[in-house]
Amino acid sequence: MSLDCEVAIIGAGAAGLSALRELDRAGCPALCLEARQRIGGRIFTVHDPLSPLPIELGAEFVHGRPPEIWDIIRAAPLTAYDCGQKAIRLRNGRVVDEDAWSTIDRVMEDMRLAAQREPDLPFSEFLANSVHTEEAKRWAAGYVEGFNAARQEIVGIHSLAADAAAADQIDGDQAFRLADGYQALALYLLAGVTEPARKLRLNSIVERIVWRRPGEASVHVRHALTGGHTIVRCRRVIITVPLGILQAQDAIRFEPEPADALRAARRLAVGHVVRVVLRFREAFWEENQSLSSAGFLLSDEDVFPTWWTQLSVRAPLLIGWSAGSHADPLLGQPEAHVISRALEAVTRITGADPTRTANLLEAFYFHDWHTDPFSRGAYSYVPTRALPDRAALAEPVSETLYFAGEATDLGGHSATVHGAIATGRRAARQILSGNG
Repeated sequence: MSLDCEVAIIGAGAAGLSALRELDRAGCPALCLEARQRIGGRIFTVHDPLSPLPIELGAEFVHGRPPEIWDIIRAAPLTAYDCGQKAIRLRNGRVVDEDAWSTIDRVMEDMRLAAQREPDLPFSEFLANSVHTEEAKRWAAGYVEGFNAARQEIVGIHSLAADAAAADQIDGDQAFRLADGYQALALYLLAGVTEPARKLRLNSIVERIVWRRPGEASVHVRHALTGGHTIVRCRRVIITVPLGILQAQDAIRFEPEPADALRAARRLAVGHVVRVVLRFREAFWEENQSLSSAGFLLSDEDVFPTWWTQLSVRAPLLIGWSAGSHADPLLGQPEAHVISRALEAVTRITGADPTRTANLLEAFYFHDWHTDPFSRGAYSYVPTRALPDRAALAEPVSETLYFAGEATDLGGHSATVHGAIATGRRAARQILSGNG
C-alpha cells in the first residue's frame, strides 16, 4: 500500500501536531504518522474517575507565560491555575529550610555570571570552584539534576544560563497546571486540523526514511496492530521524534544518513526521569502544619528526593520525582519496586507512620519512559560545549528533512512543551516559505 502527500510528519506530540496544524491551515497536504495509539507524545494525561484531578504521567507544568501555550489557553478556552511555589527542605520529617528556593537561586545567579566570563564548564566543576557552602552546593546540584533531568558532571553552564535567561522573559519563575490536563492542549491542536481522521495515522511505526535526492522521500511505515506495511511518498519530512529515538541504533533508519544532523543529535544528551503519582485516601502530610502550605518537598533521599503537592488545589495526590543520578537505581526496575521505593521515601521525608501511609494509599500511577520504545528517556539537555549542536540539529537537510521537537529549540526553551510547539511551527513555516 502507498500514500502520497506533500509533507510527512513523524510523531504526534506537541511539535508534530503544531506542524500539522500550521501546514493544514496553509492548505499544504500533510500526513502525520504516530507510533502510539494516542496523540500527545510525552504529554500523557490519565483521567481516573476516582481521582479528584487528572493524572499527569508526562508533562505537567506550564512554565511561565509562553505565548505558544497561553494563546491556546485563551482561544480554547482552557482553565489554568497557579501552582504552589513554596518549597521546603526536609530531613527525617523535620523542616531544615522554609525558603529553599532562595538558597538555590543564589547559587544559580552566580552560575549565570560565571557563564558570561568563563568557557563552558560542567555544572559540577562550577560548583567545585564556587564559594558557596557545601549544603548550598548540594541543594543546587539536586535542583539542576531534578529540573533539567541532567547529570551535573555533564550539563554545561552555558546552556543552563541561556535557559534561565529565556525563562526570565516569560515569567518562568511561575508555574501553572491545566485543570483538564495537558492532553487538552494536544486535543486543541488536533481540532484545528480539517478532517483530522484522514491526516493523522495512529499505530504507525516509521522504520525507514529513504531520500535519494532533494525534494523526494519515502517513509516506510509498519502498522503496530496488523503488521501491514505502507510507503508514504512525499517531498519533505518533518521528524519530531524524541532525541532518544534519534540516538538509538535500532529505531528509524535513514537512507542515506543525514550525517551532520545525526552527529549533532548524538552530542546532545537524553535525561532520565522516574516519576510516580500516589493517590491517598486523605492528605496526611497536611496534618503537619509546616507542610500544609508547601508546594514542593525537597530532601536528601537517594531516590525520589523531590515531591510536590497539587497546590494551589488541595487534593490527596503526591508526585515523586527522581531525575539525573537519582534515577539510576530505578531505571529498568519492576513497577512494584519503583512504587515501594517511592512509598518508603515519602514516609521518611514527611516523618509519617509507615503503616498508616501504606494503608492510606489508594492507587499509584507510573509510566516507564526509559523503556518506552517511542521515547527512550525523558527530555534533552546540553553537555559541555555542545550548545551549537542544537542549531546543527535544527538545520534543514537538503530542503527535504526537517528536525523538530524540544531538542531542536534554539530559544532557551528546550525540554518544554512550548519549546516543542515552537519548533513544529518553525519547521512548517520553513517549508511554506521555501527558506528551508
